[in-house]
Amino acid sequence: MQLDRNMLNKLLTMNDDQLATLIRSIAAESGIDPSLLGLNPESIQSLRQALGSASDDDLERLNGIYQDYSKNRKKK
Repeated sequence: MQLDRNMLNKLLTMNDDQLATLIRSIAAESGIDPSLLGLNPESIQSLRQALGSASDDDLERLNGIYQDYSKNRKKK
C-alpha cells in the first residue's frame, strides 16, 4: 500500500464509520489485532486531523515505516 496525497484525500472524504472499518481492515491484514487500536469517535477525529495536516515528507516517512514493517513481518 502506497499512501500519497490523492489516497490521503480519498481517505479524508470517508465518513467516520468507513474510515474506522478501513483502518481495522489494514490492521488485521498487517497482523495487528484491530481491537487493540481503541478506535472510537474521538480517536477517529484525532486521526482525521493528523492525516489532514500531514506533509509530503510525513507521507514519505509513513510509507517507509510501513514498508519496513511489511518486510520484517514477512521474514518471520
